[in-house]
Amino acid sequence: MRSNSFLAIFFAVLLSVPVYGASIDLLIVEHGPRDSNMVALTFDACPTGRDDEYDERVIEALITEKVPATLFMSGRWVEKNAGRAKFLADQPQFEIANHAFWHPHMLEKDDERIVRELRRTQAVIKKATGRGPKYFRPPFGEVDERLATLASQAGLVTIQYDIASGDPDPGLSAKRIARAVVEEAKGGSIVVLHMNRNGVRTAEALPEIVKGLREKGFDLVTVGEMLKTADTGTRRRGDGGTGQGKGKTTRGQGDAEIKPAATASMEPSHLVSTSLPKDTLHNALHSSGEATMPDAQNAGK
Repeated sequence: MRSNSFLAIFFAVLLSVPVYGASIDLLIVEHGPRDSNMVALTFDACPTGRDDEYDERVIEALITEKVPATLFMSGRWVEKNAGRAKFLADQPQFEIANHAFWHPHMLEKDDERIVRELRRTQAVIKKATGRGPKYFRPPFGEVDERLATLASQAGLVTIQYDIASGDPDPGLSAKRIARAVVEEAKGGSIVVLHMNRNGVRTAEALPEIVKGLREKGFDLVTVGEMLKTADTGTRRRGDGGTGQGKGKTTRGQGDAEIKPAATASMEPSHLVSTSLPKDTLHNALHSSGEATMPDAQNAGK
């Protein structure tokens, strides 16, 4: 049996789908390798309907502290903040990713609507930044086999998280948010926060989060950097994800429904695991090509 450093860290169902030209059954990632010293901070930019949906204090803190981060942007947010999206994409420390367009409860939508959400967001991000994202985070942390499969067929790997920061909760102090994240962090953790002012005290908590994680010996990386260490062999079920049975819903603690990391319920995943053909995971995650979504310009609301 392989050592822990080679145990797989992905959640999957027994279904093979094309990703970047390769046949692969990888669907959902909830955390990276547990024996690593890496943690990925991720920030969602959901549309809020407010005039100001950009928390420059969060970005300033990340830039000042030289913290790599993956930024999951909704298409509507990018449309309203195209210049900011371009600025963020031009910063080498940031990785840009897809967070759907209108930020709906996607499990309630049919396949056609889901594909439109993904296509339109890819097109808007590509137009504004010149980049085609490879990763997708479902709104509200809600995902099932159907949604993840449609994302995979669109060339997108679905990224969840194992630590919900709780930052949209106005009742949580910055100190409590930071303490919960730092205490819950493990090797391979993916943390969800917000950069659209939905995180009431995100900017205030962020310096303490960064300091605390670094003091514990963690390297802060993007999701893409974390997945470079992914094994291409067998996989196992995670040790703290939010998954349920095959074909059933995986509900996260995302956005308005978030709970503090210290109290969030993280039930063991029961998604079916299987083996990946040799090298297909590496090829899918690190292809030089971008996700292509034909007729994106025709994808409507």
